[in-house]
This record gives sequence, structure tokens and C-alpha cells, in this order.
Amino acid sequence: MRTNVDELPLLVGSSPLLVDLRQEVQRVAKSDAKVLITGESGVGKEVVARSVHTDGPRQHHDFIAVNCAGLPETLLESELFGHAKGSFTGAYRDKPGKLEMAHLGTVFLDEVGEMTLRMQGMLLRFLETGELQKVGSERASAPVNVRVIAATNRNLRHLIDQGQFREDLYYRLNVIHLRIPPLRERRTDIPALVDHFLDKFSQRRGTRAVAFSPEAMQVLTEYAWPGNVRELEHAVERAVILANRPAIRERDLPPEIGETRRSRQGDDTLNLEEQERRAIARALERFGGNRRRAADALDISTVTLWRKMRRYGLAG
Repeated sequence: MRTNVDELPLLVGSSPLLVDLRQEVQRVAKSDAKVLITGESGVGKEVVARSVHTDGPRQHHDFIAVNCAGLPETLLESELFGHAKGSFTGAYRDKPGKLEMAHLGTVFLDEVGEMTLRMQGMLLRFLETGELQKVGSERASAPVNVRVIAATNRNLRHLIDQGQFREDLYYRLNVIHLRIPPLRERRTDIPALVDHFLDKFSQRRGTRAVAFSPEAMQVLTEYAWPGNVRELEHAVERAVILANRPAIRERDLPPEIGETRRSRQGDDTLNLEEQERRAIARALERFGGNRRRAADALDISTVTLWRKMRRYGLAG
């Protein structure tokens, strides 16, 4: 059950940063230690977590992902730890949580920095004892054996200083730290990633292979990619769908990418943060301030969009 590189677009490329990351993933996979993966939204944190799992000693057991930012506290507690029959309206039977379901396998806790302090305390207790206590149950279950891989796009050290994240939990999760670099730090990998996605979407659509013109490829390598690999993948898919010629041109790219380049041509000193700020501002204007639609267009989460809006003074 080895990991197929074709299923791991994040790991396509030959930049020094990527080579180092691949080597780290291979070493980490051989252990059973807890892993904390950090990186911006869209860099492929879950992809790396799956690679660690499928190349590791638990590869023949389940890999279960839980989005800690996608559920309110009460639902997240039930999702992780399960609930007992009659514990709340609609609880007609005992239900196992994801931690129990992943026994002998791996649980991936995405966006762990969004957990409330109460949930952090419950997770810490589980990591210390291996025991689960379902919602509505008065006793803990037998110990569960799972590997925990956590990920976040937030700076947990800053959250600790602000009293929003438990320092003891941080050290429990951060046995091994994997930082995934954003795409703008490994631009030399963009052509290889583009070729990978071109093959993927051409085969999926049953169409003949296309290629990016030199001008379009230059646009791709110059863009800041606030949505990282995920945004690049969607941009290539869009181009494959819309292009009606063998060579994909700049006009076939998402508008915000071309607009960023034209803005930069008028201001050669434009830095990456300013590119990102302008891309966000244009997306918000384009969708009448609708944050969800703007986030979708930028291929970032609404939480990440809101945080970037505050950073750039775009939040009202």
C-alpha cells in the first residue's frame, strides 16, 4: 500500500525545499510518533498526512480525517469521542467517534488551532491516557491505539501567548514538526506541477494533451498563489476546460491571475503581500463582498480569508 506519487501532486517537483520535505516525510513515516504539520491553506497538509500514514506501520488500517474548524464544539466532541444512546435528542443508539473508529490506524486533526480550550483539554487527556469518554457516558472506554497527526495554518506559539492554545497540548502534538512551504517559495516546481495537472485533467476529460504557452507559464510562475497548490490545480483545470486551442494562453487563466500580472507590470516593485492583498480585494469586489464566494474563487477557507482581510485592513 505504498504511496503513488501521482496521487500526491504536492510532492511533484525538484526544488531543494521539496526534496527536503520528501526526505522528511519518508523518515517520519517509518516512526509512530505524533506529527504536527504547519503551512498555509492549500499547501497540501492532508496530502502529507496521508503519505505519512500510507508509508508507515499503520498503512493497512484506517486513515480518518477530522476538520476541527468545520464543526461547533458540541458536534466536534461527538465526532471525535462518540456519544451514548439518549445523550441528546436524536441519539437513538451508541455511536463510536472517529478516534475509536481509527483504532490501530491514524487520525488526522485538520486545523487543530481552531479547537476551543475545552476541546483541547479533552484531546490532551486522550493523548495522555488513550481512553475515550463518549458524550453522555459516565465511564471511559478501553484504551484506543491511534496515531495522531495534527495540522494548522495558524501560529500556535502566538495562540499560546494569547491564551488561546494550551502549551501542554502543543508539546504533546509537536513531537515531529513538518513545515510545508507555500508555493511562492518553490516557484521552480510550478512547471512540473502544471504538467502533472494537465495530464490529469486531459485524461479525465478524454481530450488530447494541451500545453501552456511560454507567456502563460510565465504568468503562472510569477503569481503569488495565495491558495497555493490547490489554487494552481483549479487554475489548470479551468484552463483545460475553457481553452479551444492546443496552446493555453494568458486569457484562459482566472482573471485575478492575469490582473495581478498587469498590475505588476505597472509597478515593478509590487511585493508578494501587496499582490495577495489586491487579489483578495478584487475577489471581494467581484462578488459584492460575499466572503464565501470570494474564498472559493481564491481557493482558501473563509476563516483564512477573514484573517487575511484583517491583516490587510480589508475587514470593515
